[in-house]
Formats: sequence, C-alpha cells, structure tokens
Amino acid sequence: MNDTNTGAGTGAAGIGVGVSSARVARLTRAHRAGAALPETFVIEAERLLERSRWEPELDGELTWAYRGALRAAGAIIQHARKKRRRLPAGSAWSRVRVLSDEFGDWCDVFERHARFVARVEMGLEAGLTREVVTEVYQDACEFLDEVRGAVGYLPEVA
Repeated sequence: MNDTNTGAGTGAAGIGVGVSSARVARLTRAHRAGAALPETFVIEAERLLERSRWEPELDGELTWAYRGALRAAGAIIQHARKKRRRLPAGSAWSRVRVLSDEFGDWCDVFERHARFVARVEMGLEAGLTREVVTEVYQDACEFLDEVRGAVGYLPEVA
C-alpha cells in the first residue's frame, strides 16, 4: 500500500500531509472480495487517525479522522462477512447498522459527520473550528476502541 503524497510535504513523523494531494491506501481486489481480515481495517483506521493528528490544516485533519472511522466501519463489515453470504446494500453506516445493531448509535453520529465532512470538502462550510474537528476525531477514536473489542483485535499491553 502506498500512502505517499505528491509534494505536500511531510509532518513531524514523516507522514505525508495535505488531503487534496495525498492518497489513501487502497485495498486490493482480494480485500474488496472479502479476503481481508477485520484487523487489516483496524490497523488502517489507526494509521488514518495518526495521519489526522499530524495534518496541519483543520479541514485535512477532519477528513482523515472521518476516514479513520470509515475504516473502522469496514472492520465491522468484514467481521460480519464471515457469517453472511451477501452484504446489505447502502453506505458503510447503513451496512454497519444492519450487521451489528450494537453500533446503531455510532451510525447515527457518523452519518451526521459524513454530511458535514462532505460539505467541508466541497468548501460549503465556512468557519471550521478546532472544537468541531476535535469532536469528530474523538468520536472516531472512541468508535475504533469499541470496534477493536467487537472484532477481537485488542492491543497488547505490557
């Protein structure tokens, strides 16, 4: 997977920054066909949340945090795939709602965030604040923590 960017520079940790020019890691055909483990999505969500922390612009930070939450939703979808032949149609959030009712409240939260992030990315939201970005980031982190438990991928502790 290549997560380099095309000239936007790098943050303090060597992570490429700049949403408009950076590429999100694309999952291979095997991943889309259901061969990826839920853990793969959890690891990618963690990477995107880290990228969000190093993003110098608020809109970029917001976008990477939301994308991290989407990858966490992908982990739930992949986890449920083991038990189903077909997945429900719709957005990631509508799929998660159908596949795992324990995350219904999170789906409501992130469906609202999805609309807001889309408006920010299109330049339709003026006055993006640190508080709003922090809220989306915190929600993504809390959601990912719950997803880790649901898919059985908990970090090792010393």
